[in-house]
Amino acid sequence: MPLEQSDRYLAPHTVQEATQDAAGQGAAVLAGGTDLLPRWSKGVVKQPDALVSLKDVEGINGIARINGEVRVGALATMSEIASDPIIRDAAPVLANAAGRIACPQVRNRATIGGNLCNASPAADTAVPLILLDAVLDIAAWNGSSLTAREVPVTKFFKGPGATVLAPGELLTHIRFKPLAAGAYAAWDKFGTRPAMEIAVASVGVAVRLDGGTIVHARVGYGSVAPVPMRGRKAEVALMDRPLSAETIERCQAAARDEIAPITDVRASEGYRRDVVAVMLGRLLRNVES
Repeated sequence: MPLEQSDRYLAPHTVQEATQDAAGQGAAVLAGGTDLLPRWSKGVVKQPDALVSLKDVEGINGIARINGEVRVGALATMSEIASDPIIRDAAPVLANAAGRIACPQVRNRATIGGNLCNASPAADTAVPLILLDAVLDIAAWNGSSLTAREVPVTKFFKGPGATVLAPGELLTHIRFKPLAAGAYAAWDKFGTRPAMEIAVASVGVAVRLDGGTIVHARVGYGSVAPVPMRGRKAEVALMDRPLSAETIERCQAAARDEIAPITDVRASEGYRRDVVAVMLGRLLRNVES
């Protein structure tokens, strides 16, 4: 039976209704469903007792500039993010990542909220959002009113498939400031084929130079730790230094040291360390071009 025909398929229209429904025992939240539905159909995870669809919930879609920030609704699809003029102007690194996820059919349905809440270490939008110092808006119904809190993207993930979301909480928006004028930001991922595959490793970097010296640095990694992670040691290796071959080598060494990859069917731990160093070096050398 299709999920839409189930007696426990809930279709709320407001964030309040959605969080109330999601707090119900055994309920799961569904946005695009591009990951959850295949897992349920294959029996990888148990189907929930109830399903809360977000497709008709008002106010958690769309992309806008508000008070100097870019605000992305959790229901914004990858196709929308890849092509949206606001994103392409303010954060092209995010548009690039969204446009390289899976295939057009998946991108037309998959949402950025689902990509983050699924909490895969390989989540393609997570690393660009780390570079952008993004903040996630979370809402919940406490029994008498709607409450909200914000969580930096770097603190949102707890482990593979796990986030800081409590029962009944809902990710509503992702917010970040546009890249500063003159800043360079880039992201890349590696796999044995260019699409429809989980990345063996992904790397992102954002830097800004002043007089030839790096005055701002952000580094992020995917698929090389239990969660998408910020490369703080690599950032220290870059800050207040010229973007020279020596600086890039220091950054690569720091990256190799701080990531925590595993060996699995897609790549070995050592191979992932090498891939991260190579990709990071390429991204940084492109700053000079």
